[in-house]
Amino acid sequence: MANLALGIDTGGTYTDGVIFGMDSRKLYCKTKVLTTRHDLSIAVENCLASLLNQENDINTDQIKMISLSTTLATNAIVEGQGAEVGLISIGREIEDKIPTQYYYNLEGGCNIKGKIKKEVDLKNARIKIDKMKSKVDAFAVSGYLSVRNPDQENKVKKLIEELSGYPVVCAHQLSSELGFKERTVTAVFNARLMPLITNLIKAVKSSLDKRDIQAPLMVVRGDGSLINEQSAREKPVETSLSGPAASIIGSKTLTDIKNGIVVDMGGTTSDIAVLNDGKPRLTKKGAKVGGWLTRVKAADITTIGIGGDSFIQVSKDRVLSIGPQKVFPISWIVKKYDNLKTELQVIKESNYYPLSSQPTTILTYVKEPENFELTETEEEILKIIKDKPHTLNYISKKLNKAPDIMPWDHLVKVGLVHRASLTPTDILHINGNYKEWDVKAAQLGVDIMAERYQTDKETFIEDVLKEIYYQIGAVIAQVLISEDGQQISLENKDSQYFLKQMINQKPDKQNIKFKLKSNLPLIAVGAPVEAYFPQIAERMNTELILPEHAEVANAVGTVGGKVIEKVIVMIKPGEGGGFIVHSPEERKYFKEFKKAQTYGEEMGEEIAHKKATNSGASNIKIVTERKDKYSEFLGQGKQTKDEDKLFIESRLEITAVGKPW
Repeated sequence: MANLALGIDTGGTYTDGVIFGMDSRKLYCKTKVLTTRHDLSIAVENCLASLLNQENDINTDQIKMISLSTTLATNAIVEGQGAEVGLISIGREIEDKIPTQYYYNLEGGCNIKGKIKKEVDLKNARIKIDKMKSKVDAFAVSGYLSVRNPDQENKVKKLIEELSGYPVVCAHQLSSELGFKERTVTAVFNARLMPLITNLIKAVKSSLDKRDIQAPLMVVRGDGSLINEQSAREKPVETSLSGPAASIIGSKTLTDIKNGIVVDMGGTTSDIAVLNDGKPRLTKKGAKVGGWLTRVKAADITTIGIGGDSFIQVSKDRVLSIGPQKVFPISWIVKKYDNLKTELQVIKESNYYPLSSQPTTILTYVKEPENFELTETEEEILKIIKDKPHTLNYISKKLNKAPDIMPWDHLVKVGLVHRASLTPTDILHINGNYKEWDVKAAQLGVDIMAERYQTDKETFIEDVLKEIYYQIGAVIAQVLISEDGQQISLENKDSQYFLKQMINQKPDKQNIKFKLKSNLPLIAVGAPVEAYFPQIAERMNTELILPEHAEVANAVGTVGGKVIEKVIVMIKPGEGGGFIVHSPEERKYFKEFKKAQTYGEEMGEEIAHKKATNSGASNIKIVTERKDKYSEFLGQGKQTKDEDKLFIESRLEITAVGKPW
């Protein structure tokens, strides 16, 4: 009997599915359905129904694993959506920007050795938690240097659970690395993403149960490894960039190419990575998503907020921009709700051009709030669009309020409302590359935006496409330059000048002309790549590879990973002699280094094995690497013996690797 895997990739726009032979490496069937953001269970059900109803003689008893990758976590971070999170830090104020408005700092904290400097103020914590819980859906706790001693974070977490019952995550649970700000950001995002991933997993499980498919459900991490459903619920931030990681694995599976530039273009984002000797490079410090540096271990992927359904905007000063927000295409939503065509026609005829919003903006209802209150105007907006979506112009007239002062954008931010407006997908409807939905609606949207842009629609479309080619081409160039050990900023005006000259291919009448050439082939995957990447590859003077089944590369990539869990244990000198072992679970003192080392290895292997088991692994193998760091005594010259050097630390990296089924 063949061993089969069912792979599902739930993106912001499409949900893809494949049934793949785990031994034969054969793709038996594939499908692509629209993601239903208001109810993910519909998309998952449609995906499974489409796969299993195809005439391929698939026996569900042959399915040994279901694997899931998703861009939902990445998209939520890029678009600023998800649950409202209450953050409590311990021991140090966070002065920089953080991704939540609900924040309080408690006295407490420890030093670099993990010794408690001041007890955490639990009495004050109780007051702040009570005040915050009516405004948030989840909590994050981050203590200064908590990776050296997690005790205070654990105490605050326990208190939050007692007082609120809400999901709560501690920063030390997500990373063993230093970097207070980055660990804090990671913890906030993890708390924000919990409801999204939980809803997705519930949807998948429900559809599997209907078909009596009992195989284990795995989820792809950002580094391409797999975790089981429970681990994904607890640490959803680790699924950030899981879609792009799966696309890299899928690209390699579909092409067998070991070196190239992989670009995965979806509805919300485009993700770029370099494939070296068949493997993506992992980030050293942590993944950067939506401009935020995190401590999430992931493939070294550069994500930009531009895709098939990116928000095309023209400012009041005629500045064209695309993304990073995702919106429903006008052509799609008008096909579903015919009233919108009339409302858009009214906008075209009335020269309606708000200052801070777009004339084509449409608001569509998603859900009611759960744990926080809305203003009166916000409630009125939800009431108007609950039965069917309406343009912002229509809503403003109903409420007799100017669109620029209505608080609709907060409803979008917290995921109660989603927008529709003009997108690159609408442009494809007009130039004939895609005709799935309402072409006339797309033309109406372009007419309105071209008028705002103060040009004809042909020039407007040309400028939109040029901007897409430039944004993707510039990031590819930036990534390749980084591979050569150099850095350029795309915000720098000099860099912009040279890249625009090369990518936009200015006319020959200029006095000087620049040329861009990539020596690596461009592997493009994703639904819309055929419409854009021939032009991008031509402008970068490189070979373009569009693999067969490119549109479901992510789903193919979900089934190729293993369960990999890594644990870091640090051994450092004690303050008054001896040695301190810092593990993810505790801080422990030893007089002798050998005993500290033995304990650290045994504790690390136990934690790694437990994490791999909890993540669904079988046939687990443990690999331990030890890296000692010494400093030579000043004035002694080069020392060769360890006893002649000053011991700084010993870093134990314990890795557990296992099969996902």
